[in-house]
Amino acid sequence: MVLRAYKYRAYPTREQVEFLSQNFGCVRLLWNKLVSAFHSWSPTGPNPYVSEKSLKDNPEFAFMNDVISYALQQKRMDFDETKKQYFNKKRKVKIGKMKFKSKSSNRDSFRIPGQALGFSACVNFDLGTIKLPKMSPLKIIIDRKFTGTLKSVTVSRNPSNQYFVSVLVEEEIELKRNTGRSIGIDLGLTHLAILSNGIKFENPRWFRESQAKLKKAQQHLARKTKGSNRRKKQRIKVARIHQKIANQRNWFHHNLSSWLVSNFDVICTEDLSVKNMVKNHCLSKSISDAGWSSLVSMISYKSSWYGRTFHKIDRWEPTSKTCSCCGAKAEQMNLSIREWVCNSCGASHDRDINAARNILNTGLKDLYSLTSAELADYRRREAVSPEVEIPMASSMKRLADLYRKA
Repeated sequence: MVLRAYKYRAYPTREQVEFLSQNFGCVRLLWNKLVSAFHSWSPTGPNPYVSEKSLKDNPEFAFMNDVISYALQQKRMDFDETKKQYFNKKRKVKIGKMKFKSKSSNRDSFRIPGQALGFSACVNFDLGTIKLPKMSPLKIIIDRKFTGTLKSVTVSRNPSNQYFVSVLVEEEIELKRNTGRSIGIDLGLTHLAILSNGIKFENPRWFRESQAKLKKAQQHLARKTKGSNRRKKQRIKVARIHQKIANQRNWFHHNLSSWLVSNFDVICTEDLSVKNMVKNHCLSKSISDAGWSSLVSMISYKSSWYGRTFHKIDRWEPTSKTCSCCGAKAEQMNLSIREWVCNSCGASHDRDINAARNILNTGLKDLYSLTSAELADYRRREAVSPEVEIPMASSMKRLADLYRKA
């Protein structure tokens, strides 16, 4: 059993838009009150903790009785969990100072637990609607159906003023058949992914393609008077360009990650520190445009779904300047060197393919504690397995071109 989210586009009526906006505002108000109470706490002072019930009883916030109470309860539980992790010294992920939510962020959401919705009974696949508390059925575009148990429903609004309903479902997923193949992936900028079998996938550079159009739209936005209706309309136009770029990037990453998980049993990548890499101002835009973290995240969770093995090797492993044939290390190698010859064995290497092969070798050693002889035998047995149908880089490029025209 795995947790899987199905995201549907929603088309609310004017009355529903007003009601959803009221819910977004009340949930944001409750969060800000909780954060304010958290920051004002002192060991010697009174307990400043607030709850949704105490706010509802206050005549000043009587309007909070009109919204979905389950959304307020869920937001308070989310805050309690965040506060619990904040004081947990054994946590692996660093949690910064809790911040207030701004009304002008143009990105709002609230979540409702599944038991409050009668589990899957709230979604009508025939009519294409979902029933939420205190409002009429909300129209959604159902492109996929789910069969599991509904755990929660999240209603969100993005900066493009588009509404979405994300349904979290617990369901069973059939495992992929074993292929007997493993792969190493080296992430790059000229090519998004370079595989250890020699396949290179071009980097579509979605942001670079729309950069001129985005620049022009932002210039028009800068000339509009703040607070005017024209500025609001232009802001939505800019947000939709950003949304299109994000959709294109996610589409490409989903296709590539699904293909990798379907055709390989073991997938190895580098543990890249993207947060530190974007500090390089010469490459930061290209690194952000590539979206390495998004691609690796998709490969990771899809591998856990379908019974694949996913492994990240140490980020300090010298994969580019180590010969994948004999293991000898070359001297200092600049980024401008794309091909090189090993001085020990005389093997000629493509820098990126050699790095991908070293990533795979290191990953297999980490996973199965293989010696050099056992690793060579493993690769030899893998080489005689049936060949996989590989969508070459040109095929993925044709898919990207079709997406651009759509």
